[in-house]
Amino acid sequence: MTEQICAGDYTAKINLHRGANCISLHNEKYGAVILREPGEELDNPYLYGMPILFPVNRISGGAFSFEGRDYRFPVNEPATGCHLHGMLHETAFSLLEKRENKVSCLYRAGEGHPYLRFPHSFEIRMDYELSENGLLHTTQVTNGSDTNMPVLLGFHTTFNARFCPGDGDIRVRAKIGEEYARNMKNYLPTGEKPSFDAVSLALDAGAFDPFSAPISRHYRSRADGKMVIYDKGNDLSVVYENDEKMGFRLIYNGNADGYICLEPQTSLANSPNSPISREQAGFGWIEPGQTRTYISRIRIGEGDLR
Repeated sequence: MTEQICAGDYTAKINLHRGANCISLHNEKYGAVILREPGEELDNPYLYGMPILFPVNRISGGAFSFEGRDYRFPVNEPATGCHLHGMLHETAFSLLEKRENKVSCLYRAGEGHPYLRFPHSFEIRMDYELSENGLLHTTQVTNGSDTNMPVLLGFHTTFNARFCPGDGDIRVRAKIGEEYARNMKNYLPTGEKPSFDAVSLALDAGAFDPFSAPISRHYRSRADGKMVIYDKGNDLSVVYENDEKMGFRLIYNGNADGYICLEPQTSLANSPNSPISREQAGFGWIEPGQTRTYISRIRIGEGDLR
């Protein structure tokens, strides 16, 4: 079931059956197709819209321990021996509220309706609200269990690198701090933090051309963590802003042939089993009965907003 919302020049579509994924975001004024949209056949569940990742990224062996409890997830990526991204992105959410410019949806896991083998009752509520200022995306995670609940959350947000008509030069900026080297056979962090090379320097300066070369890079965000795609030909910018609690980034552009994933994450990949400390890796949890809120915004604006 897909719900459509509108406000100002913006229109968005949210697919409740597949993780309440915002699968489409358009701006009529500029003819902009901001997010990569699914075709008739779904080629990859992560490479369109902004699918929710819970637990985010890879967990080696699909297992870790926390406060004396063992957490085990299916190894759904046999080539790396990892659990990847959870299953919430393909799980149905229920509709809580629908207005012309807003949709609210909910996933609830409990004793009679468990999520994988995750030993907690919890709720995830997502609100999508449009205004003349773009899309406001609010995610609330509530721990309904009686023990501290690990929260490893992210979004595989996939943008059209060329979001407006024309062949103008595209440049991407991501305010990034440390880079985390990964073993590119299993894509897990090694614990090394390399000095910035030409690609990282270009990303941080807003000079990266997403059509120039394939990249897959993992970073900690810097300052406000803002990420921007700038279309020099149309003199327009798409701006992606995330809550400071989403303090890590994975940036990926496939074969450099049209899309770029600007993925906010609460933690480093494999943070429970990290070669650096869990605290440094962003491993976090929510106390019983508590709710944590994460806010993101996407907007298009005139000029260079890098």
